[in-house]
Amino acid sequence: MLYYNFCGYEGFKSCFGLEKRENGVTVRKNKILLNHLKSPALLKYCREHNDYTLLHIYNMADLQKKVFEAIIKSGEDDEKLSYRVELIGKTYYSSHYQTDESKGVCEDLDKSSVRYINVERNRVFKMRAGKFMRELILETETGKLLSPSVVNWISGDIFTQQWHTYTHGKSSDMELHINNEFWKIYDSGYCKGDFGSCMVDEDRTSFYHDSVKAKATYITDKTGLIVARAILFTDVTDQDGKKWRLLERQYSSGGDDVLKRLLIDKLIQGDYIDGYKIVGASCHEANAFVDIHGNSLSDKKFEIDCDLELKDTLSYQDSFKWYSYNQNKAYNYENSHYSYNLDTTDLNLYGNTDDDEDDGEWDDYHQYHCSETRLCYQHGREVWVDSENLEDFVWIESKQEYHHEDDCVCCNECQTNTLLDDAICSEVTEEYYCCKECMEEAEKEFKRKNWYYSEYDDEWYEDYTDITRINIWNESEGIYEEKFIHIGTLDRLIENEDVWEFDCDVFDRVNPCTNLPYGYKLKKEMNHEYAIIEEAV
Repeated sequence: MLYYNFCGYEGFKSCFGLEKRENGVTVRKNKILLNHLKSPALLKYCREHNDYTLLHIYNMADLQKKVFEAIIKSGEDDEKLSYRVELIGKTYYSSHYQTDESKGVCEDLDKSSVRYINVERNRVFKMRAGKFMRELILETETGKLLSPSVVNWISGDIFTQQWHTYTHGKSSDMELHINNEFWKIYDSGYCKGDFGSCMVDEDRTSFYHDSVKAKATYITDKTGLIVARAILFTDVTDQDGKKWRLLERQYSSGGDDVLKRLLIDKLIQGDYIDGYKIVGASCHEANAFVDIHGNSLSDKKFEIDCDLELKDTLSYQDSFKWYSYNQNKAYNYENSHYSYNLDTTDLNLYGNTDDDEDDGEWDDYHQYHCSETRLCYQHGREVWVDSENLEDFVWIESKQEYHHEDDCVCCNECQTNTLLDDAICSEVTEEYYCCKECMEEAEKEFKRKNWYYSEYDDEWYEDYTDITRINIWNESEGIYEEKFIHIGTLDRLIENEDVWEFDCDVFDRVNPCTNLPYGYKLKKEMNHEYAIIEEAV
């Protein structure tokens, strides 16, 4: 605790304490951040360099921002990482990869992959975005200090979603809407797919018309259906009296975080918001707001005017959930003024409900109640999912666990499902494999079918221009046999005078009596005689 400042045990418990979810499961808050702060390698580094920047982090927004900044700075300061990788307006550094004028965007607009140049091979490849960022992170000295859970979160969750959003914007036909049509964003008939919101089709939108100052924000696809939406509170005040326009937690088709980020990006580009609820880990926390530059606002105490009578209709609140009836205020922090909780599905402050029956267990992933859930993992985080609706999750036999399909790949050789972080990507086939043995077997077969073999080197080469011919003396047969050899190998042999070059032919052995290839004089004389005969004819 000497290197941290949690304001005592109560502060630590507030940040990392255990909390009970609606499905009855107890989980630790901000587990990824806690794993980061507990990293022995990071603590040792900070002590040796007397720099505690990466330890003085107390929320997920700051963790994301400071880790990205540290990775970029570490790469920039490392002379061994001499190649520039430009992605989403930021420059990373690598010893293996670089980007060209496309800056990572694939020609086929594959939104899940990054286009890059393999420097050693001087060829363009593409790699899954999360895997590529993981490679960049772990090349840096700072990246090697981070806990595995942080690396997985930054690369597999944060950057993957940012890259999807960025590439989506390159070809996006989404349209932004800001209006008072709250009924539309909560009507399943106008929304594409399941938004996982408990307020859909519940007719609770009068709360936003009558009780608070807010706008409905949403984006629609080319069919006109809503694919992402959020409430924008237009008159929010912090503890210093400063006014903010804050975007509440976002919801989207199938819980797609990319669509949520796309909505945020469009609102930022149009200068409609000053801050927003973070996407992903900790988005359910009431204080998990950031400004439009990604800086955490968790230390801000926000409030909004909220005029509610006891019988007025409520709508479930993710952030401004502590309501003071006497003050007509709703807060994003617990205080002595509040008298009611608004994070409820109750119809009004009396506590009336539309249905008093037991709703069953809560599905964190799909955001609905069901009869039974089971533990799964998404981007390294625990998530409880309806046991009858696991179609987005893949069973990993080696771990005896379900993981989200975006975090998994199927081995192209043995068809075994494996985690993307554990898989090996072949730069020969550009496919993923569960182990080195499968990759080597697949590469061997791929080369046999598509590459060119050098008998002399016993190696395969990608381009036919990489190999040429050499004459190898077969002592038992008394003849030269023509074999393929790599150009580089041949050049070295010629330079070391280990072979003999005559006209355009190269020989590995010559006749020691004549210093010419065996039969070479006779061959030349015969060719000369044939020429004389042809002239006479």
